[in-house]
Amino acid sequence: MKRRTLITLILAGTLAAVSSIPSFAASFSPFWKETSGGSWYVEDNYGNRVVNAWLCDDAVPENGKNVWYLLDEWGNMVTDGLVRDGTGNYYSLETEHNGYYGMLRYRSGMYNGTWLDLESSHAGAFAAIRNQDGVNALMQKYGLRDVSYINNNNIVYTSSFGAYEEDYSGTYEFRNGQTWEGMFTLIKIDKDHYRVTKDEGGDVRTAILTRDYAYDKEQGQTDQATFIISGCSEYSHESDLNDEGYITIVGEELYTHGLRFEGDGAWEAAAIYQKVYS
Repeated sequence: MKRRTLITLILAGTLAAVSSIPSFAASFSPFWKETSGGSWYVEDNYGNRVVNAWLCDDAVPENGKNVWYLLDEWGNMVTDGLVRDGTGNYYSLETEHNGYYGMLRYRSGMYNGTWLDLESSHAGAFAAIRNQDGVNALMQKYGLRDVSYINNNNIVYTSSFGAYEEDYSGTYEFRNGQTWEGMFTLIKIDKDHYRVTKDEGGDVRTAILTRDYAYDKEQGQTDQATFIISGCSEYSHESDLNDEGYITIVGEELYTHGLRFEGDGAWEAAAIYQKVYS
């Protein structure tokens, strides 16, 4: 199956003209949410708020393993200029609203007049401040926030959450495969359920789709959403809308697989449909 990266919601603002800031704009994954008071926090696909953690926002591919945030005991993004975690290391978080707000400063350089020599290796102390004069200067400027209740044993990756809660509603037209031509139409009920209709040569069949997070997790896929098909109306065995079959959506493509054929056996992949409109 060809994988396509999910389109991510970019929350970063316009890059300010600060010489110490990297040349790329930070991208936030869609797992970020904002409180009415303006605080930022992260929820996984099960609605759980991430707390007491160093968070790597690697669900955005261009971030890689370099873009980190610190989340406190309530799950709110920490934005202090100088923090010390449970390892005893000192770190600096971006305090300016320049497109990197709250992000861990990880490249050595001049930050608002302070030179920071930062650890570059991912060996347990990534981005720790190595020069004491840098620590002293930041402490004088920002003070120190003690987050010793957080250490590098509690590290969370947004890529582990599974596919983001996209709205997959729309019509998907048959492109190629082993089963009947026709169109799928999906209508969202909630984030875990869709109502689906399938036009098969003039006969319209219906079913319910239920999100199967375990399947995508087992497959190690973060950019797809798989659903179990159930509650089908009357259908023939040649249909690719069968009870206990599966539908997987990747980008603009819908795949049917795991379908019964003539009452026994199963197809690993049956057909591919292309989204034609929302």
